[in-house]
Amino acid sequence: MCRSGIGAVALATALLGAPVCMPAASAQPAATAPVSADLLATLEAERLLLFGGTDFWRAGGFLHGGFAWAPDGLAHDGPVFKVLAGAGTYQYRVGRTPIEAAQTLLSVTPGWIFRRDRFIAVVHGGIDLQDQWTLPVDPGNPLRGPHAGMRLGLETWWEPLQDVMVKSHATWSSTGHGWGAGAAAGYRMLQTWYGGLFVGPEVQAYGDATYHQLRAGLHGTALQYGPYQWSAGMGWVTDSDHRSGLYVRIGVLTKM
Repeated sequence: MCRSGIGAVALATALLGAPVCMPAASAQPAATAPVSADLLATLEAERLLLFGGTDFWRAGGFLHGGFAWAPDGLAHDGPVFKVLAGAGTYQYRVGRTPIEAAQTLLSVTPGWIFRRDRFIAVVHGGIDLQDQWTLPVDPGNPLRGPHAGMRLGLETWWEPLQDVMVKSHATWSSTGHGWGAGAAAGYRMLQTWYGGLFVGPEVQAYGDATYHQLRAGLHGTALQYGPYQWSAGMGWVTDSDHRSGLYVRIGVLTKM
C-alpha cells in the first residue's frame, strides 16, 4: 500500500469532523417554540465555538479537539480563527511486515464566514504541522517525522426548507498531498427551542495520489442537550488496499 496514504486520510477525517459551520440556533427555531428577544440577542453574541470528537475504523482511529473564534460573532459575516489539535494511530503493511504508526497534528487556519439567510460557508487556510512515528521504523514512509505545510478548508451548511439541511466540507494539505471531502443531507426528526436532530445519509472520500478511501452511511447531527450539540455517524468504509468494514465517528461542540 501507499505508506503515506492512510496517514493522510486519518488527518483528513479528523479535520472534517471539526466544523466551524454549524446551524446557528437562532437561524430557524422550531415553529412551535418561539424564541424570545433576549435569547436571540444571546445567540447573536456567540463568538467562540469549542469542539472535539473521535473517528475510528478497522485500520486506525483519531481523537481531535479545538476551537473557532469569530470576533464579529459566529452568526455574522466576518473573520474566523480556527485551531485544531489531534492524535491517532493507523496500521499498514510493507510487504509482509505489519507497521504500527502514530501521529499528531496542529492546524492553525484563519478564515472568513459568509452567511446568506439559511446558507453559511466558511473558507479557511493556514499552517499545518504534523509528526508521525512508526514501529518498527519504516524509512520508506515519507510522512515519518515532523513536517510543516499549508492547510486549506471549506465548510457549508444550508437549510433549503425549515426541516431540511444539506452540508458539505473539504480539506487539503500540502503535507503528503492529503485531501478529504464529504457531504450529508438530513431531515429534522426532533424539534426543540435549539433546532432539533437532523438524520439522513452521508458520503465521504479521502486520499492522496496513490491511496483512497470511500465511506457511506447515516448520520445524526445537531442534537442539542444543555449547552452541548452532538453529532454521530456510522456506515461502511472501503479503501484501495481492499479492506472494508464499519466506521464510527462522534463529535460534540458548544458555543459561547
